[in-house]
Amino acid sequence: MNKKIVEKLNDLIQLDTDAVLAYQQAIVGCEVTEILDHLKRFQDDHQRHIGDLAELVRAAGEEPMIKRDLKGFLIEGFTAIASRGDRGALMAMLGNEELTNMRYEAALEMELPDEVRAVVERNREDERRHLEWIKEAVAGSFWDIKEGAAAIASGKKSAA
Repeated sequence: MNKKIVEKLNDLIQLDTDAVLAYQQAIVGCEVTEILDHLKRFQDDHQRHIGDLAELVRAAGEEPMIKRDLKGFLIEGFTAIASRGDRGALMAMLGNEELTNMRYEAALEMELPDEVRAVVERNREDERRHLEWIKEAVAGSFWDIKEGAAAIASGKKSAA
């Protein structure tokens, strides 16, 4: 595996590291259980991506670059500020997942060994699933629907 591929894998590791930190901030801002559960699962996917990509980098005889950088610090900070409530958390993660999807797509435009391509494609499919669910949640105002249903079930609102 050449240096350019290792650099791209390290870029994706950094991207997923930033995503893990951003999801942590978004999770803190959530109250609706369904949204919270999805965001936690998505964060776990990003954590798995880091491990899988790092394994490929090590197999190439290099050291994976798993660290927080300035860009990650800024993404995490923006997400923390934007994630006041479920709507804000989803809106912040929508932008983050759009970026992540674009970066994985760009990686797949490279000439990659089969084993590397398989991991990057699997990760990209996770990213597509994340983005699709977040778009659906935003379009459906899941924070209103789920909270409203919970309030009705608990007797806080009238069913009328």
